[in-house]
Amino acid sequence: MSKVAHTAQGRISRFFDILGRSMIAAGLLLLSFVAYQLWGTGLSEGRAQNTLAAQFVTQQPTKPKFGGLVGRISIPSIGLSKFVVAGVRLSDLKKGPGLFAGSPLPGQLGNVAIAGHRTTYGAPFGRIDEIHDGDVISLESDNGKFTYIVKGEPRIIAATDTAVARTTDPTTATLTLVSCHPKWTASQRIIVVATLDSSIAPTQATPLASPTSLQEPIRDGWFHDSAAWPLVLLLGIVLIAIAVIAIISSRRGLNKIFVYALATVFFVPILFFFFTGLSRLLPTNI
Repeated sequence: MSKVAHTAQGRISRFFDILGRSMIAAGLLLLSFVAYQLWGTGLSEGRAQNTLAAQFVTQQPTKPKFGGLVGRISIPSIGLSKFVVAGVRLSDLKKGPGLFAGSPLPGQLGNVAIAGHRTTYGAPFGRIDEIHDGDVISLESDNGKFTYIVKGEPRIIAATDTAVARTTDPTTATLTLVSCHPKWTASQRIIVVATLDSSIAPTQATPLASPTSLQEPIRDGWFHDSAAWPLVLLLGIVLIAIAVIAIISSRRGLNKIFVYALATVFFVPILFFFFTGLSRLLPTNI
């Protein structure tokens, strides 16, 4: 074999070697990101829920503020017990289920509309499709504990149908739960409707905000949070630099186990924050 052919064969071999390693690395990063979405986001939601739990016991607000505690929702049939926050912005739903602006508070006349994630950030409404007619939903707040009875089976509606979160009959007390459908997408919505137990007398509504400022469930598209770009780019560069330094150091004779162990100590936490920033650039869904 000529020297030229041998050199060409070596280049092709190195190319496929680099390509194979790159694909393996990309696959591992993708799996890591999926794991972050499924479980990593639940860590931040868990911390927020612990904070809300402490507030629920010691200092429940008489008038909730956006992002703050509203009360607790419990659905025994699907094993759900979560603290509800005021608002359905992305930052609100990272903490737990959120009360729509314009909604009355638990136990009041009107439609108490609550949205929640179905797959990420603790997936409070992950089993919303398993709720059935006659199931009990309890809402607890500073004003007491209120029982709602589910009327009918879960319904699928268009993602643009925001009327379900509004009060259409101010003389009755209802509850509407809203989440994405099917799981992993935001193309539609799934809702559950319940009415206040007839043995409980509802009070007059004091809406979270004016109905004219009603917030819709989040459905922003790709790259909607431009403020996340600097963080993502910076951390991406840092991750690449760590990987390159580790590879070069190991090839120069340093102990590979020591080098890669040390690199991992820095790489993993930075990767976590990188994924946090990257999530802000993805299409939002609940």
